[in-house]
Amino acid sequence: MEYQLELSFQRPEQPTLRGQPDDEAIRMIREFEPLALRNDPRGYCVYTSEGKDSRVLGHLMRRAGVRHFYIHNITGIDPPELVYFQRRIFQEYRDMGLTTYDIMYDKSMWQLMIEKKFPPLRQMRWCCAHLKEYRTAEYGSAILSLGVRKYESVRRAKSRDELEIAAHGRNNNGIIMRCENHESRRIFENCYTKSEKRLNPLAYWPDNYIWDYSHEAGLEQCCLYQEGFQRLGCIGCPLAKEAARRLEFERWPKLQAQWIRIFDKVIRLREQEGRVNEYASGQEWFEWWLGDRAQEIPIDTDQMMLEDY
Repeated sequence: MEYQLELSFQRPEQPTLRGQPDDEAIRMIREFEPLALRNDPRGYCVYTSEGKDSRVLGHLMRRAGVRHFYIHNITGIDPPELVYFQRRIFQEYRDMGLTTYDIMYDKSMWQLMIEKKFPPLRQMRWCCAHLKEYRTAEYGSAILSLGVRKYESVRRAKSRDELEIAAHGRNNNGIIMRCENHESRRIFENCYTKSEKRLNPLAYWPDNYIWDYSHEAGLEQCCLYQEGFQRLGCIGCPLAKEAARRLEFERWPKLQAQWIRIFDKVIRLREQEGRVNEYASGQEWFEWWLGDRAQEIPIDTDQMMLEDY
């Protein structure tokens, strides 16, 4: 495959971008490649789900001609269409001579649910640590590059940027910086050498930049986007709104049935331990869990829900 080094799409002037977005992203990727190689001879670690953003990020890496490898964390609850797409794309990467890793979770969602005895909630997403943020030896000490964008949510707008130094692999007590001056680059290169460094070249790209780049580059995307899905990730993720989650479970009813079975099993386990059950069946608990209100309140790990306010 040949990469179009001249591909720079024209966009209206926006204060968040200093030049053509793909040119700026490639400049940033090339600028920090020496640091990436010092951290890991394989180069950048491109953390990918092969959704639209990580597809664009990978294409930019290949256009930039830098050393990099790909890591995908298997969750067990991603859309089947995305799973098959990712497998095929990873084979294409390997055919190009690129290194790829598929990382299996340490515990499945169902094992975690039985262990925790309450479901993941927006305010307590214990699933991410085991399914999305699970680190293995394959990551090494590489600079991690992600397709995260500030435009995706209010939370990301506040907590993500082009350069990140995450203490002990987390955002807590970390540093986020715009890659726009010598001081920020110096800090990224020289400070916190024991902490995880992340490079996010797409941090300031809005949705239309992603799709315009994808179309102009002829970049294949997962077929689910053509069905109206705007974001792809774990089916039933608590971060999504109730309407979106219901559409997902309508699209993949077997996964909904599995969730209800696990809720039923956890209810029985809680009864055996003498713990309080607010719901008589897995179906009832599942309906509560789908609701937006349930995702906004704190959770008491010894109760299924707090008293109504």
